[in-house]
Amino acid sequence: MNIFDRKINFDALLKFSHITPSTQQHLKKVYASFALCMFVAAAGAYVHVITHFIQAGLLSALGSLILMIWLMATPHSHETEQKRLGLLAGFAFLTGVGLGPALEFCIAINPSILPTAFMGTAMIFTCFTLSAVYARRRSYLFLGGKCELGNME
Repeated sequence: MNIFDRKINFDALLKFSHITPSTQQHLKKVYASFALCMFVAAAGAYVHVITHFIQAGLLSALGSLILMIWLMATPHSHETEQKRLGLLAGFAFLTGVGLGPALEFCIAINPSILPTAFMGTAMIFTCFTLSAVYARRRSYLFLGGKCELGNME
């Protein structure tokens, strides 16, 4: 299946019906893979900053690009699910390694930036995940996403 040949139903964006259990199950898998990527990228950044074991900025960028293309080229099926998750984790790790020089620069300025940013990201991610997984109505996911003209003063 070509990713550019997909039919997108834009009317589904405006529906505020209940979320089906299968959609909630899918959301759980998606957010679990996002959480895995965040922690694996943090591990990759840790490897770069603390151990200085991997010091190849261009190679990590090239490796992450190759892994992303490989992931996109691997068809989605039940048999390839673990392979695709491994490719995604490898991409996240190499992306974290690639962030190493920027993180070293942040550490040189103020070392408290990194734990603050990580904890803030983790807390916001957790809140969004819980709201997406436990919301029964789709309209709850859009709270705060619209601005009423009558209340803008």
